[in-house]
Parts: sequence; structure tokens; C-alpha cells
Amino acid sequence: MAELLPDLVASFFTLSGGGFTDPPRNTFIERCEGAAAAGFSGIGLHAADLPRSLAAGLTVGEMQSVLRINGLDVVEIEFLGGWALDREEKPQLAHTLPGIDAVAEAFGGRHVSAGEFSGDTALDTDPKLDAAAEALRANADRLARRGLLVALEAFPWSAIADIGVATDVISRSGAANAGLMIDVWHFYNTGGKLEQLADLPGAGIAAVQLNDGPRVYGDFLTHARAERKLPGEGELDVIGLIRAVHQAGFDGPYCVEANTPEFRELPVDEAARRAVDTATEVLAAALQ
Repeated sequence: MAELLPDLVASFFTLSGGGFTDPPRNTFIERCEGAAAAGFSGIGLHAADLPRSLAAGLTVGEMQSVLRINGLDVVEIEFLGGWALDREEKPQLAHTLPGIDAVAEAFGGRHVSAGEFSGDTALDTDPKLDAAAEALRANADRLARRGLLVALEAFPWSAIADIGVATDVISRSGAANAGLMIDVWHFYNTGGKLEQLADLPGAGIAAVQLNDGPRVYGDFLTHARAERKLPGEGELDVIGLIRAVHQAGFDGPYCVEANTPEFRELPVDEAARRAVDTATEVLAAALQ
């Protein structure tokens, strides 16, 4: 008998119908109905989307009902940024933390994705790494009180530019609920190696986002926002990475985060169905 595959989660940007810097084209209700019909068990919610949905006329109670009727959980909360660099003021963090708290208070959650978008300062000295680790610990402790993991993601253009830096910050933090976010596109395009996924500190691999795309060597931000394809539709070794994270102890759920100009134009039901179909195919190939 074939082993049951892990649950799938639609990351926020997969079904938003907009680009990574755009407001969603698809409403909260449309995203939930499309996700459930396709077979997702959960969704991701961006902290900024809660006030947008409320401004559009929904109440928190109505959003909870939509989730319950469609058999969905809010699993992933986006995005904890602006904490890693040593600045006197952290306006981005001051803005996003209350939004993350509001989502978690209303809907719960499993993990919060985290990282640093800015690349103007490298975390290349012990004092800088220690300061980032202290900030990560403070935020992780705060989110632990809500039962949330912190999934730290490396971006090739950022101060946390690869898996090695991310792992070092987690290790220095000593936060038991902080671990790595393994996004297929970012993992390979930050130069990640499968052997780096063994013996990880903290929560180990806290979350995985399935996608695909080309291997690129420059202009990373532009490529990341335009070429994050569905898993199995690019040239990256998605199956090998799934096997590596599974061997490292990660057993799901697996999020799907894909967003290209062509994909975001699809009707939400079709986008959800294609996301589930491609993710199921690569998971089955890797795990069965």
C-alpha cells in the first residue's frame, strides 16, 4: 500500500493572483474556496492581508467560518522582517509584529516565515551575527508564547544570504522554536548543498516551500519575483531536496509557493488545482 503523502498548504502568494509586491487580486473567500476544492489542507496568510480583508467588509468571525466550512487551517504567516540588522530604529518590525500577532490571535498558525530583505549590510562579523541572533531569539520567544515556529529563510540578495549564515544565526540564538525555511528556489540559488541539512540547530527544518525555476547567478530579486515556478516545472532538483529534508526529519506539511506573471493570471481554482497536482507529483516521486 502506498504511503500517504504529507498535507499541502497554499502559501499566500500562490493564490493571491498578484505579484510579490502587489495586493491580492483574489479575495480571502476565493482563495479559501479554491484551495479547499483543489485539496489543500491549509493556507498561508500575509499579515497585511488581514486588515485588507476587514476593510473589504469581512469580520474575523466570518473569516473563521470560511476556514471552518472549507476545512482549512491557517498554517503559515508572512512575514517577519526588519529585525536582523543593527539599526537604532526598526520601523518595519514595529509595523509587522502587531499584524502577525493579530493573525495568530484570530486564526492560530504553525509557523511564521522570517528573513531580512535588505542587503546593504553583510552579517560577516561575530558582533553582527550575535546581534542578529539576539533579535531572532527575542522574536522567537515572543512567538513561542503563541505556539509558533519561526522559519528563517535565506535570500541571495540579502544580509542572510545563504543557508550557512541562516544556520549560524539560529545556532547563536539558542531559540528552540527557530529553524530553517527551505524554499526550493532560494535554497539552490543561494548555493545551498544537501549536506548542509544534516545536524541542524534549533527546530531544524521548520518549514518547506515547494517551487522550481532556473538556476540563476545574478539579479536574484528580479528572478525570484518572476520565475518561481510550480514544482517540477523548472530545472532545480526538487525531488532530491524533498528527500534530503525528509531524511533530516521534516515530515510536513509542505507549502507551495509559486508566482510567475503567467501563473498569477490564472483563475484561482485553476491555479490551486495546478499547484496541488504538481506538488503531489514531486512528493510521490520523492517519498513513495
